[in-house]
Amino acid sequence: MKLIPSSRPKLTLLILAAVLTASAPCARAQKTFDLPIYRESVDQAASAENLKAVALKSTDPQVLLGLAFLARVGDPVRKELSEMVVETTPAYAPVVAVLGIMMDGADERSVDELIRRDPDNALGYYLQGNLLYQSRKENESLEALRKAAACSELRLYESITGEALFKALDALNLKGRDRLCASSWIATRSSNFYIIDLQPLYGTLSELARHADVGIRKEISEMLLVMGGHLFNSNFNNRTFAERAVQSAFRLKAEIAAAEKSPTMNGYVTVVQALVSVRLSWPGIEERKQTPLELASFLPSRIFRAFAVVDPARMNAANLVEMRVNLADSDKAAFDKAKEDSVKAATGLLDVALTDPDGIVGAYLTGLPPARTNEAGPWVSRLSYVEKLMLNRPDVFRALAANEQAMDALYQAGHRDLSRSNMRRMMEIGLGIFSYASDHDKNFPDNINVLFEKQYLKSPLAASSLHTGKPYVYVAAGEKVPEKSSDLAQLLLLYDDNASQGCYQCVMADGHGESMPVDKVKEQLTKRGK
Repeated sequence: MKLIPSSRPKLTLLILAAVLTASAPCARAQKTFDLPIYRESVDQAASAENLKAVALKSTDPQVLLGLAFLARVGDPVRKELSEMVVETTPAYAPVVAVLGIMMDGADERSVDELIRRDPDNALGYYLQGNLLYQSRKENESLEALRKAAACSELRLYESITGEALFKALDALNLKGRDRLCASSWIATRSSNFYIIDLQPLYGTLSELARHADVGIRKEISEMLLVMGGHLFNSNFNNRTFAERAVQSAFRLKAEIAAAEKSPTMNGYVTVVQALVSVRLSWPGIEERKQTPLELASFLPSRIFRAFAVVDPARMNAANLVEMRVNLADSDKAAFDKAKEDSVKAATGLLDVALTDPDGIVGAYLTGLPPARTNEAGPWVSRLSYVEKLMLNRPDVFRALAANEQAMDALYQAGHRDLSRSNMRRMMEIGLGIFSYASDHDKNFPDNINVLFEKQYLKSPLAASSLHTGKPYVYVAAGEKVPEKSSDLAQLLLLYDDNASQGCYQCVMADGHGESMPVDKVKEQLTKRGK
């Protein structure tokens, strides 16, 4: 389980610049994970054996493409079905290359194949640039990203793959709840690809600019703007990352203008401030709430999660992080009530989604409407299918908001769980460590005691385990904050040496908390000479 630190004014003020540069928890290299299916009937329908059996009965390339879409992560059947698609319709070769990367993740082989099949698609070069950067090949990475910026667009082919998916669901005879479960499962997996593989891109470019000469920094600021345009015109989900790419571009332009003493500096700063201010919160004055568009981005994954919430066997089997609690008897009644409310809210969300499964989830699977060609200029409105859904079906998003509120309440009802409380304490200490490093040339403190002496941490907070009373193990003494955000999320700051189910509770240098296997902790400490 991974926990992300909550928003605080002090944290916001200390790391605003870092947030503008990159989102550290998401900028590290990650592998696509196999998402379980919460309905047995859909699980059986999406099995490799069944997908192949249905494929043998069809000659429609779109049905075959949709069946390939439904294959599990890493299953060879996707490649088999994709080859059948290309044999019947060679023009789909770029489409299956993109689809394979979206569903299985990007690696050197798959990215090279995409570039070969679709050389004017910015997607391949962006992914190549990020892979090279993670391999510490900065010059090659920048060159790949230059090629991406020279492309006319970033193509995901969702208008093709979305239609193909629904044809495949027809061929599998999936209807009602089964159909909704399958489509929301695929939409959630697609969203995971955007988060894992596309979100880090603006951070990679920003970091490449950090120590470059002024000419390259200016070039990268323009490349970030191009990236923002590519992402904005790809689909609804990627528009959030587009905004962050543009933030990074104007932040970089402001830094360059400041170094050159240009009067344009304050203009760039104004743009950055305007873009960032909507994301800040000020506890005690007004807590920040998700905007409707931010909430809307989670609809498919929340529909998919609802299938686990309404299934007692899956909910009680701890498929949900909200259920992983060990509470005192005095807290159980409130938790049970919150659990009951969450089931009602999840049921309500499923009920409203079942009124039009293809129309509701399909809005997230079919990209953007075709651009209008009869109007000139950059200000032509292009609402996404999701935004049109929000206008036409506000009842769906009211149910989503109610579900989100109920699940948040369920999580809060378990806040006294000892492991959660211990992790929150560790993350607060992690914030103090990061704050100290921000003020000391990125050097981590020599020990935790100095954080109390310098008022970065204050009593009654204690740097000791709630499980054992023993001090937490601090391991970052004598080290500096890593330059790369991908390294931040993997660098261990401190841990509780009370093992539970073979794992230690840990806090990483980007501030998030996670349970890490004991052997992985020891392996990292050995590599760092600890």
